[in-house]
Order: sequence, then structure tokens, then C-alpha cells
Amino acid sequence: MKFTFKLIITLFLIIPIFPSYSQSYLQFQSSRGQLFGYSEDMAEVKGDRTFFKLDYATVLKTKQYHRAMNYPLTGVSLTYMDHGNLATGRSIALSGFMQPSLVGGGRHDLSGRVSVGLAYVENPYDPIDNPEQQAIGTNLNFFVEGQLIYTYDLSSRFDVQFISGITHISNGARRLPNTGFNILSLGLGVRYQLSEQSASILPAFNSPEVDYELKKFSHYAFLRGGVKSVRNLDYNVFPAFGMNYTLAYRYNLLGSFSGGLDVDYNEGYVRDRMAMNAQNDGYIPFFSWRWGVAFGHELHMNKVSLVTQYAFYLRKPHPTHHMAYQRYGLKYQVGEKTSVSLTLRAHGGRADYMEWTLGRQLW
Repeated sequence: MKFTFKLIITLFLIIPIFPSYSQSYLQFQSSRGQLFGYSEDMAEVKGDRTFFKLDYATVLKTKQYHRAMNYPLTGVSLTYMDHGNLATGRSIALSGFMQPSLVGGGRHDLSGRVSVGLAYVENPYDPIDNPEQQAIGTNLNFFVEGQLIYTYDLSSRFDVQFISGITHISNGARRLPNTGFNILSLGLGVRYQLSEQSASILPAFNSPEVDYELKKFSHYAFLRGGVKSVRNLDYNVFPAFGMNYTLAYRYNLLGSFSGGLDVDYNEGYVRDRMAMNAQNDGYIPFFSWRWGVAFGHELHMNKVSLVTQYAFYLRKPHPTHHMAYQRYGLKYQVGEKTSVSLTLRAHGGRADYMEWTLGRQLW
């Protein structure tokens, strides 16, 4: 009853938003999925996942990057998930998505879709009431999803879709346990065209057109901050912060390559290593400041961009520490030379912490 009430409230809050988006498409998906990459301590949260998804979408067609991305669909999506086990229960996610066409012709179209948002999970970990939950530590979590969608036009207004996807739900190590869910899914969908024309979605959010120069190197500085929960320290939460210098090369309208120097101080990691040394007979040396080099790509969509970086530590922080890490997230340009970002720093498939970032172009 509690979860049903929250679902009704969510629908009540977001339905009034839809008319302001002037949507031109309504999409519905139904999928089945399975966890992958889970560990033995996640046995209680396995089960067949069932997804139901409702979208309102419109075609983007007013900016340079819209043309370069073959006039993608974008919109807002509500996802309901039954996780197939009592330890997790159900969840709902509210997300925004971008769906550009990859290959198309006639009645056929193959598109890719990326969704980013928030998910409410019904049953997170609780040491007394729900100790079997070893994947999700909070009710509110980040929701990230990638899909490959084949669409066949049945008529001028109705389309049928065949969908494969991967869904990730976690809180970015803000509160442990945070193994999170990685779910592979297959499903079917239908799409109905509501109107021939559509207005721009929130035009002030991603307007006006941002100036840029091609074939040019630019220099940036970033300040990053976040928090991390540590299992070995009774799930206490500790601050983390870092700095980054990046050299970026804008090779076309949509893309930049980048490389730079990273450093971070993660108090949770430092406290954890100190506690482990205190428990062991011998002292195992470690470095409190973790220095690395990061190389990556940025997909530009005017003021908004998708950041992907792969990085390596210049020296191993301690003997059993990973040597490589990754960074994924979104960046938004708030001024001519100023940006804000939200990125996930991870070691392999496991989150280190979420980074809230302020960036500045130096020259």
C-alpha cells in the first residue's frame, strides 16, 4: 500500500508537466530482464525482472547538433520495475532520455537510447528488517539505462518496437551496500504519433547555441567533491574531493577528445586503510593522495554533454588497489567558460563515489 501510494503521487506530480513539453509521441514498453555480474552475497536479490515503461517524446530539430544526430527523439519516461524478490520489491524511475536514429530507411529504423534519472527502490538494506538486501543501501538511487531499439512502422501513426537494454541502479556509494543492479533485458513496445508538429522542449534549458572552435586545443580546470560510505567502518560516510587539469581537442560539432592529470583525496579510503593496518600485525603502506592520468571523450549536445573517461593511477595506491578507474556522467555549461558536472567515479563495475564538479576554461 505504501509503495502504491507513492506511485500514484509520482504520476499526479508529473502528469501536469507533460503538456508543457508539447510532446508528439507516446511510447509504451514491456520487458523482462535478469541480473548479470552479481556476487554470491546477492543471491537473495536475484529473480526475473519485469519492466513497464511509459514515455512522452518529441523530435528535436532546431539546433545544429539535432541535424548532426539525425533529429533525435527526446522526452521524459516513467519506468515501473518488479524485481522478482521480496528483499528488493518494486521500484519506479523518472528519467529523461535521448534517442537518436542510427540506421533507417522506409518503414525500418534502428535507434540507440540513453536515459538518466532517479529511481525509488521499495526495500533497501536494513540491518534489522532487511539484512538480505546486499545490493541497494538507500530508497533513492541513480537510474541509468542504455537501449537498442528496432522500430517497424505499421501505419502513419502506429509503430511496433523490439528492444534490448541494460539498466543500472545504484546510489554511487553514498550509502552502502551499493553493489547496485545491472540488468540485461529484452522486450516489446508500441509507439503512437500524437501530432505532426512539436514545439521545442524547455527551450531556455539548452539555448542559445553555444559558440565553439574546431581543430583547437582548450585548457580546463575542475574541482570535484563527493561523499563515500565505507562498509568496514560501520557504513559511515566520509567526504572526498579532487582536482583535475584537462586538455581537450574539439574535432567536430559533436565530439572532443581529452587528456589530463587527476588527483583526489578520499577520506573514506584513507580511514579504511588505517583501520585495516591497525587490525593487521604488519603495516601495509598506502598513498593518501591518488594521482592519475585520464583520457576520454565528450559528446556535445549544445550546452549539455556526455562525459566518458578512462584513467590510470600513476602509482598504485596500495598493493591490492585497482590501477585503472573510469568516469561517466553529464556536464552542463552554465556560462561562457563555466560548467557544472555530475559524474560517477568507478573501479571496474563498482562505484567509488559520485563527483559534483565545478569546471572553468582557462584559455
